[in-house]
Amino acid sequence: MMNVPNLNKKTAFVIGNGKSRENVQLENLRNYGTVFGCNALYRDWYPDYLVAIDPDMIGEIENSDFPKERFIVPPLDEQYEPPEIYSLPANVSTPRSNAGMNAMSEAVKMGFEQLVMIGFDFIVASEDVSMSNVYADTVNYGPETKTSFHDAARRMHYLNWFVDQHENVDFYFTYPTIEGGTTIWEFACEKTVGGLNFEEFHKIYK
Repeated sequence: MMNVPNLNKKTAFVIGNGKSRENVQLENLRNYGTVFGCNALYRDWYPDYLVAIDPDMIGEIENSDFPKERFIVPPLDEQYEPPEIYSLPANVSTPRSNAGMNAMSEAVKMGFEQLVMIGFDFIVASEDVSMSNVYADTVNYGPETKTSFHDAARRMHYLNWFVDQHENVDFYFTYPTIEGGTTIWEFACEKTVGGLNFEEFHKIYK
């Protein structure tokens, strides 16, 4: 994996809702770049841009006072994983995407050179960690929205494919430190992917 992020690059922070992000002071990140958030993050803090693809979550946000011009609902075809990931014809349905991946895509579209992901806990090969969510069991986060450990592995497949499509962008993923050591799912492209535990992260983004 690469070393630490470059503070001179145009940076986007993409905030997932895994529990590992709970101790990050999100407001401080504005000093270093633009912040993209997902789904219910706005309940606690307003990012620069908010992304959602779940119909119920979209409805909730549209009925809130979050600024409409900063709320992104991707086109319907982008709300599903691309068929080419699975070598399927374009007319064959694929699994739903997830808001974190869509937020990464929106950041790349806007020309950010470096993405730093926080709270993307599905990269950790631990069932308890990978399935965590700050908003579990709240409105629009019922049993029907919960992911499985199998979903986490599939998301990694999608993530690896996405990174390969954007070789001119650097991707950094934060991860929690777990007693006994942290195991992260394998990244296929180490030339453009880096990892940071939170101790390293806080040294850079003070």
